[in-house]
Amino acid sequence: MEYSAGFTKEKWSENEIEVVLKLMSEGKVKKEILDEVMEQNSFQLRSPVSIKNRFNMVYNRAAVLDDEMKKHFLNASDYDRKALTLYSFLKVYRIPLEFYIEVIVFKYEQQEPLYSNDFHYFFEGKASVSEKVSSWRSETIKRLVSSLVLFFRHSKMIDKVEPTKYQVKPIYMSQSLKTYAERNAPLLYSFTILEKVNEE
Repeated sequence: MEYSAGFTKEKWSENEIEVVLKLMSEGKVKKEILDEVMEQNSFQLRSPVSIKNRFNMVYNRAAVLDDEMKKHFLNASDYDRKALTLYSFLKVYRIPLEFYIEVIVFKYEQQEPLYSNDFHYFFEGKASVSEKVSSWRSETIKRLVSSLVLFFRHSKMIDKVEPTKYQVKPIYMSQSLKTYAERNAPLLYSFTILEKVNEE
């Protein structure tokens, strides 16, 4: 995966992913799913352009879930849906994945809180090794930080305890999904223990 600032436009999209997964489970292909989403205005957006843009992001994230994960998303608990929503985000975008591995997991292993400055230090580090990241404007970095905070807070992996301080904690997952993830999806399983695992 290349470094990309494209996830500034991403939303949590848990409900939209559910819409797409239901249509996938009916055997519909991408164009058929888009047509139905447009016709029903399932994403509740005003313009066709907005719907198409959101759809492409949501579809890409839904598509990284394997068949077993799709079933869990559609039939399981709110906890599992949140875990799988975060998983879909990390599987599609390199920056959030690296932030998770290099900062979230590290902070938990060290039993340290996460601070707002840690997000900025992370991007400073990436800028020192990537020309692409170093070319991003400060406004872009701020939006990227906001997106990271949004996703990790929605998944309940970080909790704000002070204005600039977050508690880091593993997220709950049903035993059936946890068992499946331990055998088949190391990244997903790692959410429950916040330890580095073998790369998928």
